[in-house]
Amino acid sequence: MLTTLSLAAISGLASLASASDNTRLWYKTPAQSSAWTNALPIGNGRLGAMVFGIPLQERIALNEETIWSGGQQDRIGQDSPQTVSEVRDLLAQGRAGDAEKLANMGMMGTPQSCRNYQPLGDMDIFFDGTTGYDNATYKRWLDVDTALAGVQFQVNGTLYEREMFVSAPDDVFVHHLKATGSGKLSFQIRVHRPDKGGNEAADHEWNANGLAYMTGGAGGIDPIVFTTALAVQSDGHVKNLGPFIVVENATEATAIFAASTSYRHNDTRAAVESTIQQARQHTYEELRQRHIADYAPLYNASVLDLSGSDLKASSLPTDARINATREGASDPALTALSYNYGRYLLIASSRAGNLPSNLQGIWNKEFAPQWGSKYTVNINLQMNYWPAEVTSLSSLHEPLFDLLDLMRTDGTKTAKQMYNASGWVTHHNTDLWGDTAPVDRWLPATYWTLSSGWLVTHILEHYWYTGDKAFLASKLDVVTEAIAFYLDILQPYSINGTQYLVTNPSVSPENSYLDADNNTYHFDIAPTCDIEILNELFTNYLNAVATLPNYTVDSTFLTRIRDTQAQLPPYRYSKRYPGTLQEWMQDYEQAELGHRHVSHLYALYPGTQILPPGAPGYDAKLFNAAAGTLEGRLSHNGAGTGWSRAWTINWYARLQNSTAVAGNVYQFFNTSVYNNLMDVNEGVFQIDGNLGFVSGVAEALIQSHIVDAEGVREVWLLPVLPEQWNTGSVNGLAARGGFVFDITWADGAISKMKMESRVGGTVVLRYKGGSGNSTTTRLETKAGDVKEFDFS
Repeated sequence: MLTTLSLAAISGLASLASASDNTRLWYKTPAQSSAWTNALPIGNGRLGAMVFGIPLQERIALNEETIWSGGQQDRIGQDSPQTVSEVRDLLAQGRAGDAEKLANMGMMGTPQSCRNYQPLGDMDIFFDGTTGYDNATYKRWLDVDTALAGVQFQVNGTLYEREMFVSAPDDVFVHHLKATGSGKLSFQIRVHRPDKGGNEAADHEWNANGLAYMTGGAGGIDPIVFTTALAVQSDGHVKNLGPFIVVENATEATAIFAASTSYRHNDTRAAVESTIQQARQHTYEELRQRHIADYAPLYNASVLDLSGSDLKASSLPTDARINATREGASDPALTALSYNYGRYLLIASSRAGNLPSNLQGIWNKEFAPQWGSKYTVNINLQMNYWPAEVTSLSSLHEPLFDLLDLMRTDGTKTAKQMYNASGWVTHHNTDLWGDTAPVDRWLPATYWTLSSGWLVTHILEHYWYTGDKAFLASKLDVVTEAIAFYLDILQPYSINGTQYLVTNPSVSPENSYLDADNNTYHFDIAPTCDIEILNELFTNYLNAVATLPNYTVDSTFLTRIRDTQAQLPPYRYSKRYPGTLQEWMQDYEQAELGHRHVSHLYALYPGTQILPPGAPGYDAKLFNAAAGTLEGRLSHNGAGTGWSRAWTINWYARLQNSTAVAGNVYQFFNTSVYNNLMDVNEGVFQIDGNLGFVSGVAEALIQSHIVDAEGVREVWLLPVLPEQWNTGSVNGLAARGGFVFDITWADGAISKMKMESRVGGTVVLRYKGGSGNSTTTRLETKAGDVKEFDFS
């Protein structure tokens, strides 16, 4: 027996208008079948779907996180060790062009690319009797507080409703359809996977009783094998016909879809049969309730509410709100919606036990996607996880840590075979197998080795937020071995008569410079971002190890870290571009003044080395040079991609510039989102900008990277609050040290606040209370303490 929502629960404009401005995306028109970036994303961390909401011929674009273009590869070139040595010598002689030419032959991976992420296929539903629908009654929506997508419209007085979700507890996509009135539901549904040539890339096996299977393989040589299952239950007549399941004269129907691949299962047919049969034991309402019960605690852990809009936002569809914002309307609730939506996207694309969120999360429509929809690790994968700790989604960080385990295994071979070094390393891209060899032959990025050093700081950040010593002890070897690589490969180099240890060869990710003869080059010795990452990694590691008295690290290794850090070059200030940080070893002319990457601001964010006024360790020259560097980029049309704009919001939060935070939030909506609020990168969806936006908003509301002169953690509350966010509330903002805050504010000052101490310890709070005066409070806490403040 099917159990469904009541008609009143989801019908009519009135109910849509009553939904929170902060939690619902909705539209008055369908997404056209070719307009993938107007569809609405749903997912459970493993299965993804894009919902178009087309009345006559619905399209659901399907993804499964392990459908990539093939199996594991061994790509390390046999000539790498000798080539690396020769490249180092050439760079030390100032012959960058010769070094680059040699590297792009002898250091490249063979084959030159790792695997690409691919779509699973499409679910097509062909409806009878839904032509001529009443446009005025059409609505489609996504509720981020329940992770439910819906569609409704009327035909000749009959109300047709659809509701969809991807369940984590049951690991299936569920599509419920209902007709209320004299009309009935009659449709044909199939799942198919065309390859690039338009031929079916899968074989179908059909069973009776409304159940159909599809089997196939992704990739040519050594493919990833998959099996899918589609089941339909209905109060109408159900039959199988070819690859279709046909439903006739129904008032309700529920389609359930499952998929399995050889990445995790040797017998994909048996795995998918087990999943689909277990899901079929539940009614639709039971599946729905189980889905929401699983999702709600994650979502509700941190929700942002902002008021004070110029618009009656609830009565406007989301695309109209975006356009109104672009035309100058103030809609703080759109910022809150994007914060909540970004957290929704991370929950939907990254669950414990699964792969991490890739360049497109888990949603990709192309067999040969731009940048492979891989894991790009010179900013993008890291940005995906910036909101995980601070917005109380700590468990969603686990897929990244699991991938680091894979990369450590592969990267140990790469370190030894390419660089004759201990430890492990990766370059600027990886895939589901943890591939660590150089990817492509693109000189501005391919041969960068600091990505592993950056990635492992996420392990340390997780520890600082959670205080989980058992976790740190279990993962510390991954960090230790990443550091061991750098201790082995840093090269002695004299700068102005002083001997330093430097990276060689390296790049400032994806950027280029001009030499004295106006030649464009990319390779350099010790770009500033390398030194910043090493400083952050070494300091973080030493501080973390000191808190683990029962974990033994060789004291000579710790001494070697300290000695190496003392020999890193200092940060340099540009004379060519006064008031800025120098990006390269020499004060080169920038080839692109507005370049999207500003990697030498790593130390400002996500690093913790460039501190604001009022913080111990504040360095005015360094702080002002960081601000000048960012302003210089933006004055030449920088931050042209969504992720770069999102990073800029984070930087300005750290620079304590609330006006610039607000201005870049506006620019994010102005240039960096589609109508479904997905982030845009050069005409392609990338999830990093959405998630970096969340961390940027959070960074304006809470900062915890500062430690006072006595070593006590400081937490700054609402430190960079834009005027447009003058009134609001947020729960579940986490701080390093294991503190979690719920905050309500009005007129820019906190009216109520609750703090939970999950670990215990001393904390210094800085905030504006109800009087509007700045306040500093020092608190001693025990694990489990909850303290409430009322300034109203």
